[in-house]
Amino acid sequence: MATADTADSAESRALVALGYPLWPLALISLFDRTHSKRLRKQAYQALGFNLGMAALWGLLTVVVSIPVLKFGAALVLAFWLPVLIVLSIYYGIKVWHGEDVRVPILSDWLDERLPA
Repeated sequence: MATADTADSAESRALVALGYPLWPLALISLFDRTHSKRLRKQAYQALGFNLGMAALWGLLTVVVSIPVLKFGAALVLAFWLPVLIVLSIYYGIKVWHGEDVRVPILSDWLDERLPA
């Protein structure tokens, strides 16, 4: 468990943390050059998390229109919003406290493209 760097202010961590439930704040935080690389990676990860959840929602709404898969996809779609809210708040709180958030697939992909 990594703790917050002394260079990261509480306001910077809060802005990135609020980027999980509110994606425009993650985009705004990328324009702040005073962030450390760790906070910049978390902002990219917040944007990727929101983009991935939106893509999942879009895929499920398309699958709901297929008659054979309608019931199963509708059931998953019903639980999608509560899962999105809980995960975004959980990840936001972890970033706020200075911990390193690891979104399962996205973190590995970002580690390959954004060296530490």
